[in-house]
Amino acid sequence: MMSKLGAILAQRIVRPSDKRHLLNRSLLFAQKLSRVKVRGEHCCGGMKVVPSREEHLNALKGEEFDVLVIGGGAVGCGCAVDAACRGLKTALIEADDFASGSSSRSSKLIDGSGSYLGTALREKDIEQLYIMLQMMSERVTMLKNAPHLNRIQPMIIPIYSVLAMPCTWLGLKVYDFISAASNVRGSHLLSKEATLYEFPLLKTKGLRGGVVYYDGQVDDARMCIALVMTAVALGANVGNHMEVVELMPLEGCCRVVGVRDKISGEQFYIQSKSVINATGTSTDAIRQMDKEGTAPILVPTVGTHVSLPRYFGSGHYGLLSPAHKKDDLTIFMVPFENHTVLGIRETELDEVPGRGSPTPDPDDVDCLLEAAKAKMEPCVELGRCHVLSAWTGVKPNVSCPTGKSEEEEEKRGSPISSYVIEVSGDGLITLAGGRWSSYRVMAADAVDVAIKSCGLCDDHVTSSWTQDLKLDGAESWCCMLPLEFVQDYDVPMDVAQHISDSYGWNGHALFTDAPDLRKRLHPNFPYIEAEVQYAVRNEYACTLVDVIARRLRIAFVDAAASLHMLPKILKIMAEEKGWEEEQQQKQMLAAQEFLVRQMGLGTIVRPRGTSKSQPKKKASSEGCCCRAAARKEARSYSRAHPRMVVASKDESLEALPIQRYSKDNFQPLATHRSSKDNMQPLAIQRSSKNFRKTTDFLPFTSGITHKAVMDNDQSRSIATGGWSVGKRELIINAWRNKFMC
Repeated sequence: MMSKLGAILAQRIVRPSDKRHLLNRSLLFAQKLSRVKVRGEHCCGGMKVVPSREEHLNALKGEEFDVLVIGGGAVGCGCAVDAACRGLKTALIEADDFASGSSSRSSKLIDGSGSYLGTALREKDIEQLYIMLQMMSERVTMLKNAPHLNRIQPMIIPIYSVLAMPCTWLGLKVYDFISAASNVRGSHLLSKEATLYEFPLLKTKGLRGGVVYYDGQVDDARMCIALVMTAVALGANVGNHMEVVELMPLEGCCRVVGVRDKISGEQFYIQSKSVINATGTSTDAIRQMDKEGTAPILVPTVGTHVSLPRYFGSGHYGLLSPAHKKDDLTIFMVPFENHTVLGIRETELDEVPGRGSPTPDPDDVDCLLEAAKAKMEPCVELGRCHVLSAWTGVKPNVSCPTGKSEEEEEKRGSPISSYVIEVSGDGLITLAGGRWSSYRVMAADAVDVAIKSCGLCDDHVTSSWTQDLKLDGAESWCCMLPLEFVQDYDVPMDVAQHISDSYGWNGHALFTDAPDLRKRLHPNFPYIEAEVQYAVRNEYACTLVDVIARRLRIAFVDAAASLHMLPKILKIMAEEKGWEEEQQQKQMLAAQEFLVRQMGLGTIVRPRGTSKSQPKKKASSEGCCCRAAARKEARSYSRAHPRMVVASKDESLEALPIQRYSKDNFQPLATHRSSKDNMQPLAIQRSSKNFRKTTDFLPFTSGITHKAVMDNDQSRSIATGGWSVGKRELIINAWRNKFMC
């Protein structure tokens, strides 16, 4: 810990008094960090032990705090980390689960789906300049402090106009110039062929190419959990599922806050010298609890997102199509958890829903899908049947407080682009607005206000140093960590990569703590049983919804798969929590209700295996540039046809088989054994008119037949002559044939 403080002091300019105080408090911080212990004989990690939820509740009941933060979202958790790292005695409470609100329902982009950039280019708004600079600086900080949860995300802007290409490129170069050292990578042009290589389904008519700029992607819910665990390591006491029921002012800024534990039903009081209201969509509710009749400042909007199969997007690049008109939608597609997140359809809300986020509207989902389909080839099929999960997130935009009462305030003001800090007459500090790219700056400003207004600066550090604070799991993390997990714990590579991306260095504790729980929860996903046990023991997961929505993220990826995973998750949690049969049934019903009401299961997402498939309506090939009807006729999948026969041009074709090969039956893919003692190249045999042999050795299928690939004359010549000529064109044609129609 001393070395960490020394590095921080060497990198930052700190006032002499604060520097002396940091050194004096270093021993206390080291003692607080010892609350999170790692025990075990493994050289890289061991069994992780954190204070239990009951220990936190006992501390909340019997101790007086310097700062009490209400709200467990990005901003609230950031406030808890900032206050705790300054040596303030800190408490954090959340009415539901950590990151249960809009903090886990973001666009997964630090830039916020390109809103700053889009506004700057479309409206030439000078006010966005400062916000853009702040966002760029904070993006670098997030990538540095939590590299396992934040990563560089390249984004492609497709260009369909000759004039738009230089204008967009010039605007992005200004973006790079303004960001200076805060820019992660420089923007550049992309050819039409390269753009289609990354997004094969993109509309080709009029496409001139693309412009690439670099944003950052954040695993929002896991980032929030990392902030909570960092605050706990620094000495804060936290409690989720703790609802505020009463606010009683004392002398000065001191407050007594009445809370109710939703898990046990117990009600008690917490005493604190200062209270920070960082509740997001519940901001006005807490303000009116502080003073009845206070005019609301929230101007909420709700955004709709959907999860699609990965092949609709790109595995590496994201897509951003800015709105050219005021009524148009800004469409983005981002790879997330081996799927594609599509957004965003924003609508205004008259009032914030009292329980959770609003149910996704099928009309909004259809509108979003239609807008995305308009960016693709006419023969691409995209509808509700492709949606794996759909959710909404309430964006807590705010207007400037006027000081008037609710009766005097006739109309709410227009929302501001930044955030608001308000101090009420009784000393309640309200922090509202902002987003992921500004959470740390907002938290530092709010704690500064608390220190000044409530007189907390006598014995504590008065400057924030969270800019250089590594979050939980980021210590000793490196890009080779997945390989280390594979070698040390003998797990598949996709599981190791997922554990590294979600838990960082804590993956060692996860594997060591549960050596017998390494089976998958679902055959198609890398989530394992040990994650459930780790979430209960070390991340304060209390319900089934806490696990599937904020710890594993499977609910936001595939709602139907979440439904299938519930029995396994419930079994593990019941053993850890000691749930009786009645409690298990309540948890199962609550999780199913969450999937139906907030993830669109049943209304938008069809549970697989429970509904009969309806025959698809044949799409007309009229006006289709890629001959959809001919391609549909040629297309054949291996599930329907277990074997594939390489035949002459006039003979019928079947699909490639899906077979696993071993050392005994392995043969190279570039050749085919026509007899026991004769091996000929496959390209030579394919050119023979009389050749017809069954290929039993091919281990997998691409999902398309050779006839579909060779339907183009150019592809036929490439296939006959080998892969050395025109390989790129063949790959592009194969991908387009695979996913069209």
